[in-house]
Amino acid sequence: MTFSVKLTKFDDTKKIAVIKEIRNLVPGLNLVQAKKFVETAPVVVKEDMGKAEAEEMKKALEKTT
Repeated sequence: MTFSVKLTKFDDTKKIAVIKEIRNLVPGLNLVQAKKFVETAPVVVKEDMGKAEAEEMKKALEKTT
């Protein structure tokens, strides 16, 4: 069984923190790409991962949103 993590919404006052976290979670994104990625929410952050990885990613995003 695989899992996906989706960024559905975030507090606009925490946008910078969310962008930074997305850059940590999605390898290869530069600052501009991460900003555009976050602004397109709801968006799938990552697909086809194990439950443990999905839970870690979810917790990391919940801290910033």
